[in-house]
Amino acid sequence: MGAPATSVPARRGGGLRPALVWAHRILGLATAVFLICAGLTGAVLAFYAEIDAALNPAAYRATAEGPPLSPEALAQRIDAGAPDRAVWYMMLDHEPGHAVLAVAAGKVDPKTGEQAELTTDWFNVDPVSGAILAERKWGACCFSRLNFVPFLYEFHHNLSLPGVYGILFMGVVAILWFIDGFIGLALTFPRGRPFLAKWRPAFAIKGGSRFRLNLDLHRAAGLWLFVLLIVVAFTSITMNLRPQVVEPLVSLFSKVTPTPLSGAPLERLRDRTLSYDVAMEAGIKEARARGWDEPPSEIFYSAHFGIFGVAFGDHDDPMDTRWLYFDGETAAPRGDFLPGVGTAGDIFLQIQYPIHSGRIFGLTGRIIIAVTGVVVALLAGTGIAVWWMKRAGRRSRAKKAVAQGAAAPVPQRG
Repeated sequence: MGAPATSVPARRGGGLRPALVWAHRILGLATAVFLICAGLTGAVLAFYAEIDAALNPAAYRATAEGPPLSPEALAQRIDAGAPDRAVWYMMLDHEPGHAVLAVAAGKVDPKTGEQAELTTDWFNVDPVSGAILAERKWGACCFSRLNFVPFLYEFHHNLSLPGVYGILFMGVVAILWFIDGFIGLALTFPRGRPFLAKWRPAFAIKGGSRFRLNLDLHRAAGLWLFVLLIVVAFTSITMNLRPQVVEPLVSLFSKVTPTPLSGAPLERLRDRTLSYDVAMEAGIKEARARGWDEPPSEIFYSAHFGIFGVAFGDHDDPMDTRWLYFDGETAAPRGDFLPGVGTAGDIFLQIQYPIHSGRIFGLTGRIIIAVTGVVVALLAGTGIAVWWMKRAGRRSRAKKAVAQGAAAPVPQRG
């Protein structure tokens, strides 16, 4: 139950409050387990890169000396390990002594148009020698050193369910959580006046009995962090249901500018035929024409759209990463993605992931998101505890009433 609950039992009878209490209970119980999982995994993933590097130091330590390989040469070294493998993404900002990330997908079967299944698709690579330092299947189960962080990432996003089912399911959970947050807030409002004076005790944790402590934690934590929780809930909807829900909603208020990767994909997947080096040079040429003097930091090829993307800026900062897009066959410019540029709707959508991950505020933001994840799990857990103790109390009172009724003397006729 990722929302504050009332500290005053609902009165019997009509009115809106009993309906809100019922809705808060149903929505809270329906989403509680999933919010506990999402909250705890999200707290860990706020520092996923650092945790993965700590668990797998050898995967991040490159020892070869000399100039780094070109993108095409590096891709060929990786692809040489499997005939059905095709690298589609690489980091380009080589830091001495550090590995770079490369991601592969299966090559397209010309008969079926489907991509081959790979046993491993994420690679930590020495940028100088091209040696693969570690390889794994992203999202594979479960808790080995190499699989731990990728598994948590996928579990957080889609419960590790196949296809789009997990993504859609967690998106619906986020919607219910978002709605339930406002219901929980309304249930903390006092019934009398003055409003602020009578509302103030709801922000305190007085404790006492086990029930009272859980109730106070559930209500007060939700109130103190209400705005942050609602923001995280909404960004969770965006992470899972952006094209289905959020973009149409934002479009009602502001135009959303399409990018080369937001339209309809190709009818048939298209393997890469142009060299990564050619695409990178096209990116550098366009960047210099725009007055950007830094080297490219990332490159990818999309088989679904037949487009190259070349990034400039800090790949750890989503609001500093500018993308240029090029045709996959001719390297002709096909558009761009520039954070902080565009309509109000464009910028609103651009900041959703940086806010959700906390990266919009650097280290401080990630710490806040990690703490928020723990609070989300706390709210859900205390919500279950409050419901369970109330339920046990009702059953106990019902049993006592039955026992007292059975012990009462039977009235005599006559």
